[in-house]
Amino acid sequence: MKKKVFMTGNWENLIIKTFSCDASILEKYLPNNVTLDLYQNKALFSMVAFTFSKVNFFGFKIPLHQSFGEINFRCYVKSKIDGTKGVVFIKEFAPKPVMASIANVIYKEPFYYKNIKYTCKKSKYSTKISYFFKTHKKWQSIFADVQNKTKKLKNNSLQYFIVDRYIAFVKGTNNRTYEYKINHKPWQLFAVTKTDISKEILNLLPKTFHKATIVATYVVDGSSISVEKGILQPQTNLALI
Repeated sequence: MKKKVFMTGNWENLIIKTFSCDASILEKYLPNNVTLDLYQNKALFSMVAFTFSKVNFFGFKIPLHQSFGEINFRCYVKSKIDGTKGVVFIKEFAPKPVMASIANVIYKEPFYYKNIKYTCKKSKYSTKISYFFKTHKKWQSIFADVQNKTKKLKNNSLQYFIVDRYIAFVKGTNNRTYEYKINHKPWQLFAVTKTDISKEILNLLPKTFHKATIVATYVVDGSSISVEKGILQPQTNLALI
């Protein structure tokens, strides 16, 4: 059966801060038939702050949901069936309760509501990107100052390992695993002048993550995206959805 595109939009100005931690911390989040994809024998997870705009579900715009910031945490995995590389979301935060509810109920994603704001100030040669999230009644920030020029990802590098992912695996009911196929052009890296990310960011995760080691920070341009919904494959318990 033909796959259906159920969501389109723009994911842009991604600030990606990556950490390493003990593999056992991440393994409990993995769906059936998915294993960690290690980088140089290290288990990695990332915080991703980005702007989601021009949101469409099944071709319909969602009123009052056309531009907002999101923050998610993801780890890097691959399919045990065919080795396909992807990500698993540990936690996702959006400032729109409707989005969080849809993602939780219909698509089984670990979405939570959180007050998130963003600004993007662009000049001729540079752009200042900021995301703000509230925790313990205080505003915290995720900031990047970048040059407007971009460069391609370097093959077989850490940046390529982190950014070049097109599948999200999601834990379903009855040990089923679903796949979201995310279609977009290859993303590129901004040349970064400065980043400043609140130390409170890991407090959005359980305490087991709080001693994670910082590995790298990248800022990515992003693009328009479409997400495909497919059919459950009983023989492997895998699906595109």
